[in-house]
Amino acid sequence: MSSTKFLLGALLGAAVGVQVGILIAPDKGVNTRKKLGKKGSAYLDDVNGKVNEFIDSLNSKVSEAGKEVDKLAKKAKAEAEKLTK
Repeated sequence: MSSTKFLLGALLGAAVGVQVGILIAPDKGVNTRKKLGKKGSAYLDDVNGKVNEFIDSLNSKVSEAGKEVDKLAKKAKAEAEKLTK
């Protein structure tokens, strides 16, 4: 299991757990809905932050891989030119 899937699963589990706890707690409906809205927004912001971190990390790795491919292509071209001479 990848760490990304685990992280998203853990965040989702925590969000569901908190919301179920709020729903079970004895409080007025208006207050419960406000709490759910605030908690939902907080979790959404947290998940968005984690997704953005993951995308930034992925972009960085893709960029590094692209640079490595360019180096290897140049090296292969140089070797091919040596063989044709």
